[in-house]
Amino acid sequence: MVKVQLAIVSLIIFVAGLVFDLLYLRKASKGYVIKKFIICVYSPLAIWSVAYYVICLLYAGITLSWIWLWPLIAVFCFLRIIMLRAEIEETPLIRIPKGLRIAYRILFITGLSLFLFVEGRIIGAMSARAPENLDYVIVLGAGLIGESPSNPLRVRIEKAAEYMMENPDTILVASGGKGTDERISEAECIRQQLTWVYGIDNERILIEDKSRDTIENLENSLTIIGDANAYTGVITNGFHEYRAMLIARHAGFENAHSVPATTLLPVGIHYLVREFFGVVQCMVKFGNI
Repeated sequence: MVKVQLAIVSLIIFVAGLVFDLLYLRKASKGYVIKKFIICVYSPLAIWSVAYYVICLLYAGITLSWIWLWPLIAVFCFLRIIMLRAEIEETPLIRIPKGLRIAYRILFITGLSLFLFVEGRIIGAMSARAPENLDYVIVLGAGLIGESPSNPLRVRIEKAAEYMMENPDTILVASGGKGTDERISEAECIRQQLTWVYGIDNERILIEDKSRDTIENLENSLTIIGDANAYTGVITNGFHEYRAMLIARHAGFENAHSVPATTLLPVGIHYLVREFFGVVQCMVKFGNI
């Protein structure tokens, strides 16, 4: 249902953007086809970014990390629309040296290409199929609300329960420490949900309750497993799987596999875009892709 609603909103915004373009460019000089086309790209993106920012506020609130990214994108798009219109009318707002314009275009194209490349890897990992009968699966913590799992953690637990029921010989490592605003550790919450709600045997669950981030999740879990060659699945939300695999290889896992859980909409789009920066950081830090 959320997917349909989001698709309808996006379609309405796209049409609104085109209407805006027709009105905004109706008296513009003839020619300048490329600049006009770019305006037709920027205007729907700007309107969509504003609308999506409001949607994220309604669903997740101002505490959602990096939420400022969407109004920033909207402001950038609106500024570029104004600048391009001025260039079309041959009345530029600022006289920018040709060298700077060329440097900007090179940086923009390079950045956009890198973004599309990384996002392609992220989206590809979201659809990975987990092998059957893995030796271990690790559930990465994702925050609690009191003693209850957050929505991202809830779907990870659901995926873990599904995998554990289909593969009765697999051992699970519940990984995640206790935050300052949490009553219990994320690992303990995972264990409780799997045993109380889904009936998973407690003896099949190992606890790692000291980690504070994904790197520590996987490093500490490998210490508990004690075998870098064990066939191990990493259960996290789909948008996070690619980065989790980069970190797993860095941590020392020789046979790590993605076990992607659901990426929830509508905020999943935000996580998907935000994840780009986390992946780039890992690429720079670990030196691999």
